[in-house]
Amino acid sequence: MAQKNWARDPSLFLRQYWNDINWSKQIEVINAVKDYPKVAVKSANTVGKSHIAAKIALWFLISHYPSKVIITAPTFTQLEEIVWKEIATLYNKSKIVIGGELLNTELKLESDWFALGISTNEVNRMQGFHSPYLLVIIDEALGVDPMIWEAIEGLHPYRILAIGNPLSPEGEFFKCFSNPAWHKIGISALDCVRWQQQYSKIPGLVTLEWCEERATEWGIKSPLYQSRVLGEFPQEGSDTLVHLNWMDKCRTNKIDIEYDFKIVACDVARYGEDKTTVIKRNDHKIYGCEIKEKIPTTMTAGIVKRAYEKEDADSLVVDDDGVGGGVTDMLREQHIGVLAFKNGSKAKAIDHNHYVNLKSQFYHIVAKKLEQGLYDLSEMSQLHFEMLKNQLCATKYIIDSMGRMKVESKDDMKARGLVSPDLGDAFVMAEYAYYMGRQGDIKEVRWR
Repeated sequence: MAQKNWARDPSLFLRQYWNDINWSKQIEVINAVKDYPKVAVKSANTVGKSHIAAKIALWFLISHYPSKVIITAPTFTQLEEIVWKEIATLYNKSKIVIGGELLNTELKLESDWFALGISTNEVNRMQGFHSPYLLVIIDEALGVDPMIWEAIEGLHPYRILAIGNPLSPEGEFFKCFSNPAWHKIGISALDCVRWQQQYSKIPGLVTLEWCEERATEWGIKSPLYQSRVLGEFPQEGSDTLVHLNWMDKCRTNKIDIEYDFKIVACDVARYGEDKTTVIKRNDHKIYGCEIKEKIPTTMTAGIVKRAYEKEDADSLVVDDDGVGGGVTDMLREQHIGVLAFKNGSKAKAIDHNHYVNLKSQFYHIVAKKLEQGLYDLSEMSQLHFEMLKNQLCATKYIIDSMGRMKVESKDDMKARGLVSPDLGDAFVMAEYAYYMGRQGDIKEVRWR
């Protein structure tokens, strides 16, 4: 009889087992799991999401018989150190003895009545967990592989709870919030602060001071503030280098040429899906773009030479890695001064204390200039502008253990299902040529 009462009234279960304080959003989430087949929760930082997920796991397991609870997360560390640590704490301090056998990532009450933690990208490990009462909890749901989401759906669970930080507007977790099959809940750190101010301070939950510090450090319009404080999906991911609105701002710019310095930049490809791309720039205005597919390096050298001479350019910069090295050699044999840009990961940055490689440094310089609206992209064709926008705004970065920025490689982007950022790379190389020209306040040596 008690089980049925707990299943109907989760708050009663929480009172009888722990009698601690749960704030309003935590109660909303557990009641939603009671009432809806699929619940998606986008959550700010430090608002007690893992704590309530652990309580939901124990509530469902104990109040439904026979039941199974499967908890998954992107990594085993997240699974063991966060949710299962919460479960162990709750298990040990429960006023009613739960019983069974508690292991690192398993609570077994009977052979067919258990909770289990699984972190895997292997679909077959997510198969075979069938039960009339099956709850699947997807913690840090943004990072879980799409194939695992599909495997979970194949289990036909009685209930699904997907919960996590909304760090990036892409992937299966993001899709939940536009899918009518999912009941949706958002948890803001500011709401958590206000609840505590009105009712009771809960140890370990977010504070007003933390929120104010993040507003100062990140800015209230930054992707990090949107996701980690407001609990909302940002316009882009927090690891996205260039934001969409920066590109749109530069699209409408009409700037005057202050430093008459013409540049031709070429990102070289040969065969395959990559494209040879040539950009023409004067000061911060992009006024021309040429894209060719599957052409030999001899033809590329001719196209670049023609553009350089026709535009009477002051600097010519070419990607000197891989096949680009052949183009550089052919141009120099014709007495054309070429500024070689090492676009690969091994080229040392000028500012090597803050950037892992040269590409990362100049991608970041481009990003900061776009943010400030310094470029004039008004003369680009709509097609080329959209290509550039898509490539730059899709580029992600990380900060390494030494605090240096590292922009992802072409191979990294391709692994995410994106096209090679050929136009973006040419755009960045043009910035490198501009930087080198301004540093010496000289124009590239030319043989006409």
